[in-house]
Amino acid sequence: MSDFSSADESVMLDAAGVAGALRRWVPLGATIARSWATERRIIGVVRKGTTTYPAWQFDQTGLPVAAMRDIIMALRPACDAEDMLAWLHAPSEALGGHRPCERLRDDPRAVIAAARQVAMMQLDYSHAV
Repeated sequence: MSDFSSADESVMLDAAGVAGALRRWVPLGATIARSWATERRIIGVVRKGTTTYPAWQFDQTGLPVAAMRDIIMALRPACDAEDMLAWLHAPSEALGGHRPCERLRDDPRAVIAAARQVAMMQLDYSHAV
């Protein structure tokens, strides 16, 4: 089984891939990704008619990285899933020019703080317009 710990933005998993990455049998495994997305534990985006999930948001056991829920909750008022994914893949000044998806494991608190800062700026801007 592959280790999905890198922040390679090109590695996207479908629901079966998410279930397979768990390294253990899960009843109704293909629905686990949808459940996690509904619970705001992971981000899923539609690509060519299929919801896919960036592999970097899962740890080496296939579970969602814990910080993802806080990041999603911070960004949700201001961003949809596509916007969140774009932000997570873009270099961030708040993270020393690193992409948030690259810093997710080694400094999750900094990524959460950066997400909150971005969301506040987006909300302030939307209220000003």
